[in-house]
Amino acid sequence: MTELKKVSEETMCFMRGKYVLDEVGDGKDELKFRRGGKTVLTVYRREDRFDFLVIFGKAEREKFEAERDSYSQGIRDIYDNSRTYHDGKWMFIPVADSETLEAVKRLIMIKKKPNRKPFTKETAIYGKCGHRCDLCVHYVGIDSEMRQKLRESCEHVYGGNFDGDGCPGCREKTEVEGNICEHLPYQA
Repeated sequence: MTELKKVSEETMCFMRGKYVLDEVGDGKDELKFRRGGKTVLTVYRREDRFDFLVIFGKAEREKFEAERDSYSQGIRDIYDNSRTYHDGKWMFIPVADSETLEAVKRLIMIKKKPNRKPFTKETAIYGKCGHRCDLCVHYVGIDSEMRQKLRESCEHVYGGNFDGDGCPGCREKTEVEGNICEHLPYQA
C-alpha cells in the first residue's frame, strides 16, 4: 500500500470515527466535512498529495498559539504564512505522509471537538477492511436511523446505491480488541 493510500484511508477513518459530519464533494477531487454551514475540513486530491484546508477563527488561533511549539516547523510556517480573511486564517496544508497527517489531525481537533459516540471499545466490531462495522452503512447490526444517515452520506459523496444484503458482522475473534469480519460487503 502506498503512503498516499495510507493517508487517504487514515483520514477517512479519523473523520468518520471521531465526527458526525456531512460529506459533500464534487465527486472528483474535493471533499468537505461539514456540519450545518460550517466546514471543519476540506480535502483536495492532487496527483502526488492531498491539500487539506483548515480555517481557524479567532478562538482556534488562540488555542494554536498556546501550543504552537509542539508543532513542527513546517506546520508553524504554514500557519504563519497563511492569509487571514474576515472569516479566519485559511491554512492549505500539503499532506503526502502520515507524519503530516498526524499534525493535521491535531489541528482539526482544535477546530472541532470530536462529537461521534460510537460503540464502546469492548463492543466495537472491526472488519478485515480495517473499518469499524458500527460506522459502516453495510453492517446489519446498526439501527435504521444510523444506516439512513450513513447511506445518504455515502450516496452523496460516492454516487451509486448502497442498498443490498449487508454485512452480517463478525465471525471470528481476533487477538486485539473487537472482532473481525470474514466477508467484505464490497471492494473499493
